[in-house]
Amino acid sequence: MMASLSNRFFPGVVLLASLSAAAVQQDTHQTVRHHAAAQQTPSAASALLDQAEALLANGDYSSAQPLLEKAAVKDPKSYQAWYDLGYCEQALNHNSEALSAYKKSLEINAGVFETNLNLGLLLANSGERDQAITYVRAATQLQPTTHRERAKAHAWLTLGRLQQSSKPGEAENAFIEAAKLTPEDSEPRLSLGELYESSGKLEAARTQYRQAAEGAQGDARDRALRGLVNIAIKSKQYDQAEMNVRQYLATNPADSQAHLLLGRLLAAQGRNDEALAQLSAAGNQKDPKVLRDKAGLLMAVNREVEAVPIYKQLVEQSGSDSELRYQYGLGLMHQHHWPEAEEQLLAAIKLNANLATAYGDLAVVASENQHYDLALKALDIRTKLLGDNPGIYFLRATALDHLRRFPEATQSYTQFLAAANGKYPDEEWKARHRLIAIEKLK
Repeated sequence: MMASLSNRFFPGVVLLASLSAAAVQQDTHQTVRHHAAAQQTPSAASALLDQAEALLANGDYSSAQPLLEKAAVKDPKSYQAWYDLGYCEQALNHNSEALSAYKKSLEINAGVFETNLNLGLLLANSGERDQAITYVRAATQLQPTTHRERAKAHAWLTLGRLQQSSKPGEAENAFIEAAKLTPEDSEPRLSLGELYESSGKLEAARTQYRQAAEGAQGDARDRALRGLVNIAIKSKQYDQAEMNVRQYLATNPADSQAHLLLGRLLAAQGRNDEALAQLSAAGNQKDPKVLRDKAGLLMAVNREVEAVPIYKQLVEQSGSDSELRYQYGLGLMHQHHWPEAEEQLLAAIKLNANLATAYGDLAVVASENQHYDLALKALDIRTKLLGDNPGIYFLRATALDHLRRFPEATQSYTQFLAAANGKYPDEEWKARHRLIAIEKLK
């Protein structure tokens, strides 16, 4: 070969340095090009590999592909040839061929960081999460060729992203390992913050978001501020988050999303006029993220008439986003557009069965549409996820009443009255009168 293997590969691992929240959906531009191979004895495939790698370095994947196929045939025991072929096929979006090539490379030499990580990323993008975890976890125990700390941190971040929904404890450990390797990088802190926030560990999340916000720029800064605002609203501790956002706006006055974040904080405190002023300051942007925040702020200040068309536009652009459909459904519900609201809430739950609060809203809408069986099904799931409260008892009672399931309705009305304890006078009056009417029907 013309040169040692360690010199023949450009350090593509730097392309993996910043892992976004969509880390498990990376494309071929974020795979590892640099390979941790050692010097091999020149073989019949050496000249072909040298030619192909020069083409790969220039991004000419189509020309490199046939050369690499020939190299793999000439030297089927060259894990380097199979790795290069896998990388090339992945760049050409030939995912099945790339998977096969990477696996053949690992059969020959399983101890290569880059091959394990690239195969894991490709499997994750193909929806094979469990298999992806196996290879990415293996990569975390191996050494990259170059940029070792950042490449290793990327592997830990990827592993955390893959595990955060099914094994949050292991995901937490993975993000912590990434933070140790690259303490200057905000991404591990953001990932930890989002993990803690989703599990209700608000103070731990606040700490991570604050650390991430220090020195962060662009999207990372926005995510950190957004996290701080979310935590402030959930914990009703607004002062620090408001100060953080205002400090940021002092040096970045044109940042639309920051204005909208501040608007959300102000709206949560009932300072609607100030919130609307921030909405005006944000301007009329076309960025979907800005539009989403704008719609959320409009909902917060009870301007659903303006929010609903924005959500409609966003859902048309991203129909697989369960939270968008849920918010769109809520906006329609508040406007008493019952059939349309039911459609959106059903779609949201189908996309994400864990949207616990959506089941109560669906029950309300289904009852308005006289779909009482659907309302009861939604209430049953909501009860399993969140338990019951007076409103749930009353809604269940009225649905059962309409279906003339009087014994069950009587029980639910009685449960409602016991739980309400004078806090809901109108509904309590209705419940008592329905119990009298039902008794006469017996």
